[in-house]
Amino acid sequence: MPKIAFASVGCKLNRYEIQVMSESLQAHGFETVSFAATADCYVINTCTVTSDAETTSRQFIRRAKRRNPEAKIIVTGCYAQLRPYELRVLGIDAIVSNRDKDTLPQIARKILGLDHSTPNNCSDNYKPRLISHMGSLTRAFVKIQDGCDERCTFCTIWIARGTPNSRSSAHITQEINGLSQNRYKEVVLTGVHIGKYKRDGLDFVGLLEKLLVETSVERIRLSSLNPLEIDIRLIELLSNSSRICPHLHLSIQSGDDDILGIMGRKYSRQAAFGVISRVKSSVPNITIGADFIVGFPGESNDNFENTLDLVRSSGIDYLHVFPFSDRPGTKASTMEKKVPIQIKLSRADLLRRLGQKKKQEQMERFIGKRLMVLVENRDSKKDEYMTGLSENYLRVDIPRRSEFKGMILEVVPQRVVDGKLITNVILGTASPKKELTF
Repeated sequence: MPKIAFASVGCKLNRYEIQVMSESLQAHGFETVSFAATADCYVINTCTVTSDAETTSRQFIRRAKRRNPEAKIIVTGCYAQLRPYELRVLGIDAIVSNRDKDTLPQIARKILGLDHSTPNNCSDNYKPRLISHMGSLTRAFVKIQDGCDERCTFCTIWIARGTPNSRSSAHITQEINGLSQNRYKEVVLTGVHIGKYKRDGLDFVGLLEKLLVETSVERIRLSSLNPLEIDIRLIELLSNSSRICPHLHLSIQSGDDDILGIMGRKYSRQAAFGVISRVKSSVPNITIGADFIVGFPGESNDNFENTLDLVRSSGIDYLHVFPFSDRPGTKASTMEKKVPIQIKLSRADLLRRLGQKKKQEQMERFIGKRLMVLVENRDSKKDEYMTGLSENYLRVDIPRRSEFKGMILEVVPQRVVDGKLITNVILGTASPKKELTF
């Protein structure tokens, strides 16, 4: 039985797709092994969001070649889609486009000499595949859509992934129920732009309502959303549902109107602030995270100060901060007034430190309060603890007991240490939640 290993760079969608590939190849006679093991074939799902992601993608290719110089190497993903010539020089054996990932079993068998058939084009012979597990992860990622048409000036993903394409709600429901039967207690809905879900007469909120009725999984978590997609229907659902996690991650990118306009974002600073305020007032226990890019071409000190002020004055609780990365082929790459690297790094450091302060304040709010923590299949860095995530996305360490793994526990945090809540107070396990019928 040939051995195949996978590596995923970048987003949760890439990680989900790796799982689809792994289970598909197992059905075609392959054994999936760790990327650290010696394999007959290595598959790298690449990313192009930043130059660092591209560097990591190339490193995985080189690592695979060192591990087994005789192995076949297949690359796919957004970096491979946009600039395959940069990867071919590394001595890979095949590039699979994003739209043809379903043909991977045939391609892998062919380059390993197991058969000589020509892969079918997945657009003509698409058969939906459902994942049954998520490897060693405690939370399962579930793809609901792909593609984007926003065309932000700094981004190439809309080119690499194409226009929005939503998955059948029946397949999503079936997949989540299968994962729930396999003892997954939380699923994370993922895609390139999940707020653009539209299929079967359902929009994104309609899909959520369907999942609450037709699935039994205990927790449904949302991945990144555009601020404009947080409407009153979604806020009411977050407020009224005990199964949709009180956690939002917003793709804001800047707190300055001029920079937002140059980026091609279709909302204002005030609109983002208003959305955050409305959510916080309706869902008091929610945690809100946000993405920001610093050092965008033309960003002045005043522009950056507006971003700092938005984070300080709003209910944002944690940040993902990215120094602007010049992506070939984007409008931003041709813009003048590029910000020097040292200024970008300095601004990123300032914003991250502010984010750490906001995160500390959010965790301190929940000392002495009850939280429901999904215990992960991994230990904390502290020997006597294991770790998990609360419903509102706070990292909590609990006393180590192997039987806790994969369970949802009701706990009372007692202190914050090194960016995590710590508890020795465990009140019990969670009871399954019931939802109203929509």
